[in-house]
Amino acid sequence: MMEQAELAQKVDSLLDELNQIDPISYDLGTPELFEVNALNELVEMGQEITPLLIERIQANDSSKRLAYAVMALKRLGDSRAVGPLRELCARYRALDRKDEWDYALIGQCNLAIEALETAGR
Repeated sequence: MMEQAELAQKVDSLLDELNQIDPISYDLGTPELFEVNALNELVEMGQEITPLLIERIQANDSSKRLAYAVMALKRLGDSRAVGPLRELCARYRALDRKDEWDYALIGQCNLAIEALETAGR
């Protein structure tokens, strides 16, 4: 089992990798996020990384990196993420000016919140 510092470093490394991906297609101007190896690796690390991902989404970071972190949280299925996801979504909805990645992030938040709330019932 990895130490917390190693775990955090691995999470950050995988999120950095995801942040480098260029979307192949856009849906109505919003980039589509893909199920790629780095995302699968994050999910395979298990719910143990949920607190680390929650920390990441509470920080100011690129919308793209945050969107992938949200996607991982959704797939992990840990309901502890619902509150922080709501806060993140509200923070980005309140932006006066949004780019395509901001909209992608809001969409991922909505999908994750819905999935996590449904799973928690």
